[in-house]
Amino acid sequence: MLSVKGTFQNGVVHPNEPIEGHEGQSVIIVFVEENRTPQPATPEDSDWDKLRQLIKNCAVDTDISDLAQQHDHYLYGMPKRES
Repeated sequence: MLSVKGTFQNGVVHPNEPIEGHEGQSVIIVFVEENRTPQPATPEDSDWDKLRQLIKNCAVDTDISDLAQQHDHYLYGMPKRES
């Protein structure tokens, strides 16, 4: 992978140095925020924590301890499976 510094002006990227041998090659452009200090991720901000909180908020207490194992019984009236 080749990294090249440059500037972005009027919708066009201008490299700071000549680049040879890569004509027509696909590129990925990453904008660097040089004056910004990255903020460390806090546990509260993690996507997994947000998902856990969403699941907790949507949980319904049914007082049925074997609901997951016997869902066909409770949903469709089928006989309970043996454990």
